[in-house]
Amino acid sequence: MINIVVVSHSAQLAQGVEQLARQMMRGEGCKLVLAAGVDDELHPIGTDAVKVMEAIESVADGEGIVVLMDLGSALLSAETALELLDPEVAAKVVLCAAPLVEGTLAAVVAANAGGSLEQVLAEAQGALQAKQAQLGEEIPASKPLNLPLSQGKSLSWTVQNPHGLHARPAARLAEALAPFAAELVLEKHGQCANPRSLNQLALLQVRHGDTIRLIADGAQADEALAAFKALAEQHFGETVSEQQLPSLHGIPVEESVSSGPIFQVSSFWPQTEERQLGADDVLNEQQRLRIALQQTLDDLNRLADRTGNLIGKPQAAIFGAHSMLLDDPDLQQAAFTRIAQQQCSAELAWRQELEQIAADYRALDDEYLQARELDVRDMLRRTLSHLSRQPIPAIVLNEPAILVMDELMPSDVVMLDRRMVLGICLSGGNALSHTAILAKAMGIPMVVGMSECMSKTRSGQKAMLDAARGTLQLSH
Repeated sequence: MINIVVVSHSAQLAQGVEQLARQMMRGEGCKLVLAAGVDDELHPIGTDAVKVMEAIESVADGEGIVVLMDLGSALLSAETALELLDPEVAAKVVLCAAPLVEGTLAAVVAANAGGSLEQVLAEAQGALQAKQAQLGEEIPASKPLNLPLSQGKSLSWTVQNPHGLHARPAARLAEALAPFAAELVLEKHGQCANPRSLNQLALLQVRHGDTIRLIADGAQADEALAAFKALAEQHFGETVSEQQLPSLHGIPVEESVSSGPIFQVSSFWPQTEERQLGADDVLNEQQRLRIALQQTLDDLNRLADRTGNLIGKPQAAIFGAHSMLLDDPDLQQAAFTRIAQQQCSAELAWRQELEQIAADYRALDDEYLQARELDVRDMLRRTLSHLSRQPIPAIVLNEPAILVMDELMPSDVVMLDRRMVLGICLSGGNALSHTAILAKAMGIPMVVGMSECMSKTRSGQKAMLDAARGTLQLSH
């Protein structure tokens, strides 16, 4: 048995680490004790070498003792404790430089599964690899798995756990497979991991809907596969509804994972009266359009200022480009001419002009330029709102939520309160649009092209948005 000692300046911090770790422990495969804080009510933050010594002595019946520490003086206290210990006990102790939280969880799982001192230390020291991989940082190469995929017996399972094989179910799997005399490999889409290692299971990033395959070879291969099957059928120790709601799929823009309630909003378009005119009304309609265009230009200047302050000048230039298009004399004159020749309302003339420009963008071969059609429609909507005197309503979230819409204009994105938007799902949209570009610059997880997100969700419904995979996992 390998036992674990946690040394921390803060008793509350150590207790939190212990609470997390005990969720990973089943049975009595190891002992976990704390040596945290000092006995001073006014100044409780600190470490005490005697406390550390006593904690180590309380688990001295193990074959080895791994000590994990938080800050510098915790290491000094641990080193002093080694000097105070009986030499036979001190010889069992290894001070481990692993991060306190991640290292303790990994060490506890390995020790509880019966791992050797070397295995426990290796798991603790490699505990940051999954986080480093997810953040795109370079990680040390792990020991290669020698078992070819073509060798041994295998069993596959499609993971139904809503959050995949996160820490607790992964710990259950590592523990369940630890006792068997067999070479084991867990495979997902051609990637392989040691299923007895919490770190390697985390690196595999098994999510809801992924199919995993356990390959086993050796004297107890059948027993290992049977244990895997039994645990998988119990969803690795978690409760999974028999009637899982659908997982919707789209195209990721800003990659992140967030959970929270759905807030569903329909995109706003002003209701306009596109009437025919008498000859005497033409000048009046042309003037109405001039005023609305100036009001729209004023809006765009304010949006550019807000974007520059909120995100940066490169993003503010998006609305500068909108202003240039809108202020084009040829475009405005074409609309004025259309009003006169067709004797139609300013709304109808402006709609026809801008819808033709949007259609021209959509017909281009360049995908980036195709996505600019949304900018044109954004300007059209804003001008129509001034013509009809129907202000565009702000999208206001009363609590942090995942925003679900049919479409979202660039000007809507920069008016969002970033603190309240956990993510955005659009039934339409384009990953190259300025809506997507602005959302990404604001750090908002976003998925577009999720065709059923409006019909299959409702406001208040809990969900998990995995923008890295382009999925929205719904809860009851």
